[in-house]
Amino acid sequence: MTAPAAVLDVAAAEEDDEDCPGVSPHPAVPRPGHTELWWIEQSLGRGRVVAHTCACQMTSYELVRCGGVYQFRRRALARRDVPPVSWTARWWRREEAYAWWRRLLAGQAR
Repeated sequence: MTAPAAVLDVAAAEEDDEDCPGVSPHPAVPRPGHTELWWIEQSLGRGRVVAHTCACQMTSYELVRCGGVYQFRRRALARRDVPPVSWTARWWRREEAYAWWRRLLAGQAR
């Protein structure tokens, strides 16, 4: 299958969800034994979003660069016991941050 055909197959599979703009990845369902990230309600400071998941789900995630370090921001629709915006308590350098981002997308971390 050619690359354009593969893209069309993915687009066709996601057309069923009318509310999804289909421009960002959806994180996988958390796997059994996934790593629990520690979330807090404040960030390291001002930052720039360098990657994000689709906002069509109840919870979306952003990889934010704050100077030379990275942090995740979690945005959740209002619900009990979950703050609308929270941040990972831990920060990482670039390489490690992208490794954790891949884990989050694969359902290996939440």
